[in-house]
Amino acid sequence: MDPKDKVDRADLAQQIAEATAFLEALRDDYEALAEIPYAERQRFLMAAGQVARPGPWAKRELADAARERYQAERRIKDNKILDQTGIRQSRRQRIFTPWQHGALVDRTGNGCVTPNLIGAAAVQAGQEPPEPPPQLDGTQPEGPQLEGAVHCYICKAKYREVHFFYDSLCPSCAELNWGKRTPKADLHGRVAIVTGSRVKIGFQAALMLLRSGCHVVVTTRFPRDAASRYASEDDFADWSDRLEVFGLDLRHTPSVEAFAQFMGEHLQRLDFIINNACQTVRRPVGFYDSLMAGETQDVAQLDAKAQGLLDAYESMRGLKQIGAGEPRGALLTAANAVGLRDPAALSQLALLEEDLDRSTHLFPSGQLDADRQQIDLRGINSWRLPLAAVSAVELLEVQLVNAVAPFILNARLKAIMLRSDNLDKHIVNVSAMEGQFSRRLKTDKHPHTNMAKAALNMMTRTSAKDYVQDGIHMNSVDTGWVTDEDPVVLAKRKTREHGFHPPLDIVDGAARLVDPIVDGILTGKHMWGAFLKDYVPTEW
Repeated sequence: MDPKDKVDRADLAQQIAEATAFLEALRDDYEALAEIPYAERQRFLMAAGQVARPGPWAKRELADAARERYQAERRIKDNKILDQTGIRQSRRQRIFTPWQHGALVDRTGNGCVTPNLIGAAAVQAGQEPPEPPPQLDGTQPEGPQLEGAVHCYICKAKYREVHFFYDSLCPSCAELNWGKRTPKADLHGRVAIVTGSRVKIGFQAALMLLRSGCHVVVTTRFPRDAASRYASEDDFADWSDRLEVFGLDLRHTPSVEAFAQFMGEHLQRLDFIINNACQTVRRPVGFYDSLMAGETQDVAQLDAKAQGLLDAYESMRGLKQIGAGEPRGALLTAANAVGLRDPAALSQLALLEEDLDRSTHLFPSGQLDADRQQIDLRGINSWRLPLAAVSAVELLEVQLVNAVAPFILNARLKAIMLRSDNLDKHIVNVSAMEGQFSRRLKTDKHPHTNMAKAALNMMTRTSAKDYVQDGIHMNSVDTGWVTDEDPVVLAKRKTREHGFHPPLDIVDGAARLVDPIVDGILTGKHMWGAFLKDYVPTEW
């Protein structure tokens, strides 16, 4: 019991009932008090009076406690409603499955219909974004109402009505964001390069482009794992001939140059670049151990479907020299383009002391998260580090991946983009609110990431006006809050104790990346030189 508590609260209701019954009996037999010694009788009456007519401080304490209890009960009720939203249902899946409408099922027994979870590929038969699930009579229902109004993650307005999918968006913002998840622009004949597309946002963005008819070249440090992931999609046969997977470690700048030169020889045209790859939290070498067996096996051992995605990449790896006809070609040999020819091996290069620990207690074998990524059980990561605690290695890696590589790709690939005379080409530089100077509230953590995103934004602001003259529309895009970057133990505690959930998922993040392309194609109005957050320009 808390030392301040003089009442055993474990059985408080029964004690109150007994005390009330005693006082009511005493009220009807008041003279019984005469049998109690005077001092005890005065003590009893004084205590009863203080309970009946407490002082101002006691009244305030009672009001505060009652309010806290009411709010706690309200939160419990509201959380039960929010836990039924699609975004929370999908997070409870052992393996992430994009949430879409399937067969309608009455799970409550009271006529309240909710949709099943199905794979994203299943929506391809429809031509329009799915509508909210109808009631049994076919009409569109209003969403359930929260006990207390909350602020929308996007527009900040207060709302009570809960969307069937989103748990942190008001109805109008939720409707807009839900519709954006299934882009429908016709991109047949177009070609895109998407970096960092093995998992999460990049993977979903590449799928959106592929399902819209685009030819897509994706890059990743682990190309064989990426090829296997794409090959496992239900509708793989519909777009497999338009997908190519290349290995590339963006930390190795000569390899980025080599990749751009090879693309100049390999592609006839290029319409879109999405610089999605970024390093937010550095992972030690041991984090990638589970991927190495697949990356070092003979390519012939891969599933036949996955092998086909790597044909162009494997052919390139067989070249002794890349870009021999270019001025820099002599420099880009097999030896110094290792980040292109063998990117997985670079992930095993020990650069910090933490890379030397190959025990499995922090990266337990076989334990994967919902994105089929290795679980990281470290108690702290760089997302929680201030300036003086960030290593020089991590500082440089973040700048190379987040700012230097996009700079080189945008510069070197421009010539390929100019091969076609259409004026609806796009470059999307994937940024974040961490790179925004005008943000009022800024923590002192992860300054190296903030620097990199700010640098990326400056490239967009500076060069967009140059590129748009050639019909290339360059923008920075914030993907939105889709992931909790804190260490897994802390992230779980925040969810358990404070009910925290990221307001968006990786499909929402991907939709934000492809939207400048899709919206431009559909409307004929192509935005450029903007920092886009939640589909609209925001301050730099």
